[in-house]
Amino acid sequence: EDVEKSLLDRLDRAKTSAERDSIYLQLATRTAQKGDLRARDYTEKIDEMEMRNKVRPYVDMTLAMRAVEKKDAEMARIIAGKGELTHIQRVWLLTQIAKTLPPAEREKALEIIADASVEARRIGGTDPDRPSALVAVANAFLTADRARAWETMLEVAKASNSAEGFTGEDGRIMVRLQTKFMTSLQTSSVDEFNLNGVFRA
Repeated sequence: EDVEKSLLDRLDRAKTSAERDSIYLQLATRTAQKGDLRARDYTEKIDEMEMRNKVRPYVDMTLAMRAVEKKDAEMARIIAGKGELTHIQRVWLLTQIAKTLPPAEREKALEIIADASVEARRIGGTDPDRPSALVAVANAFLTADRARAWETMLEVAKASNSAEGFTGEDGRIMVRLQTKFMTSLQTSSVDEFNLNGVFRA
């Protein structure tokens, strides 16, 4: 809170657009790390369009990761709906949301997983992200509808045969930001992208 207040004080004294952009960038990334949706507002205040376009997906995915960590289903749904995410990032987020729902909300979970499968199929046929995303969908279906999990695994087999570089191991999700003011890279392992878990279950 003290750092944020200090940055806002500096904002009042900033003389150039570049100075303001640098401060808004720090505010956006810091508040995103805390899982605070104001990060999206700070991002939109960055004047330089190219920088704003780079910061937006970084902030949205950081918010998604924090929402999953904190089991904040409401924020996760907001980011899944409005966030600027890649296809595989959105698949990951949707399947994580479905996993947090109680058994009484099975139908809702199935709807969300179905949305994730649509998103997975938007990934190009030779992209190794496609089978990874479909494995995440199969993993999500395992607890809610095992028959659909195995149907999805048939798609995984076809997709993995077409995708160079897909191993079915070491699944991870990555979010990167590079601007003239800062460089940041976050990587998280994602077991749901790996084949071992599906077969074990």
